[in-house]
Amino acid sequence: MSEQPYHFIDPATLARIDNYALIARNIVEGFVTGLHRSLYHGLGSEFVQYREYSKGDDLKYIDWKVFARHDKYQMKVFQEETNTNCYIVLDTSTSMAYEGRTSGISKIRYGKILAACIAYMVNRQGDNVGFYAYNDRLKCGIRPSHKSGHVHRICAQLATLEPEGVCNHEFVFNYLGENFNRRGLIVLISDFLDTDVALLKAVRHFRYSHHDCIMFQILDDDELDFPFDATIRFIDSESADEIVTSPEIVRDQYVEQLNAYLRDLEKFCLDANIDYQRMRTSNPLANALSAYLSRREIFQ
Repeated sequence: MSEQPYHFIDPATLARIDNYALIARNIVEGFVTGLHRSLYHGLGSEFVQYREYSKGDDLKYIDWKVFARHDKYQMKVFQEETNTNCYIVLDTSTSMAYEGRTSGISKIRYGKILAACIAYMVNRQGDNVGFYAYNDRLKCGIRPSHKSGHVHRICAQLATLEPEGVCNHEFVFNYLGENFNRRGLIVLISDFLDTDVALLKAVRHFRYSHHDCIMFQILDDDELDFPFDATIRFIDSESADEIVTSPEIVRDQYVEQLNAYLRDLEKFCLDANIDYQRMRTSNPLANALSAYLSRREIFQ
């Protein structure tokens, strides 16, 4: 692996690594080190667990007694008096299987790495993290916790998930909204290519219930740039509808309509006080982690 920090390594390279826990730990620890500050702010006095020291951590949290006995730097992690619940919600429908000609990573793979990183970061801060995956139904649900081994449980679940079926954001979001009883930060990860009024109403319901929200829209370069240059057949991954066309005939109209749709989605998020972050699968995850961290600090 290159000496370049993990959070700046292109996702296509990370896609060759199967261990989500390893990827998440290296990306997040490298990212936190690059911040030149500790994320441990506003912590209470209740000790939770130990973790290994990483360059850039605040030295005052090192347990020097452990160091004296074992010659090993161990950081003490404390639980906040009122810690946050973070609910990570990942779309695993068939449309997320798309992998462009040059990206080297599918949208679902990128989304799973992002979910693992956020879960690791949440746990690192001493907060509770839960994980939920869906298509037209809820496929799995891991309730929020900060206990030792919880992130590994989430990563193990991520490794089993494959894109399948059609997506029903509205049904799943309404269901989750009824079951997320404690106020928290909801992280939504999807390509959101089938956004409609019902979906937006379901997302807004999270806000009415006093949850904070951040939407990560994951798109492939092909979807954003439409780089095709020869007659091509497009197949809808969920409906199986097909169309054969010449890209030069439809390119301008496609790009115009896509950009209009993206502007409308951004405006909705702005009006609803929801953070919105568009991610290209060709880009490293540093921007996503920065967006999460910014929203986490506002939420507190």
